[in-house]
Amino acid sequence: MATIRILVAEDNPMHASKMEMLIEQMGYELIGVANKTNDFLRLFRATLPDVIILDIGLKDGEDGVDIAKKVSAIQPTPTIFATSFEDKETLARALKTDPYAYLVKPVEKPSLQAAIELALYKFVHKGQSVPAVAGQSDADDSDDLIINDSFFVKSGNKLLKVSLEEILWIEVSQDRYCDIVTAKRSYQVRTSMNRLEEKLNKGTFVRIHRSHIVNLKKVEGIDDVDMTVEIGDNSLPLGGTYKDNLFKRFRTL
Repeated sequence: MATIRILVAEDNPMHASKMEMLIEQMGYELIGVANKTNDFLRLFRATLPDVIILDIGLKDGEDGVDIAKKVSAIQPTPTIFATSFEDKETLARALKTDPYAYLVKPVEKPSLQAAIELALYKFVHKGQSVPAVAGQSDADDSDDLIINDSFFVKSGNKLLKVSLEEILWIEVSQDRYCDIVTAKRSYQVRTSMNRLEEKLNKGTFVRIHRSHIVNLKKVEGIDDVDMTVEIGDNSLPLGGTYKDNLFKRFRTL
């Protein structure tokens, strides 16, 4: 399990220091705080963070809105704008970009946590109708987020980053909940097995049972007599209707 990596653009030393403290308190990784556009973009290209927080009112010639546009051309990334509401015109420009989330300075921990979750949620569900509060919906939708090669799952008061490579298998734990199992621990997410199956890379993950999806790279054996799939010391059930597809997938690896 890796932590969420955050890059910040902020040229006010007091706000920068507080942002650094809050990010560390929440258990996330602060890649750096840049006070100039070129420095920020250099760090962004070198690290490709999970989330960026941009001060709208940078004073080096380009503001946070300009940076957001340049970042999008490099790699679209969940973006949070920060503002003191001093510059109404610049704020209006930022709002026209349909930001994933924004913060009002001075930033406090609850609002920062909520902004990070909302930015990630809106980024994943871009172009779809999303609830006002990230992850809260009456529909069969998940609180988990898949971005690039990682899951972002809620654990307590923060989000955790789980690389897809770490996953051994996924199993139904109870109605509308699934457990993502890794070698070190499991993570519970609110979603149906069918929804997860739709989201996952079909070249790596395959359904072996109505209640199980496995990472093909972690499978060590298949017993077609006892109808089980072996991963480490664990024997997972192999459903008869999924058997042929599993063997077909192994032949195409």
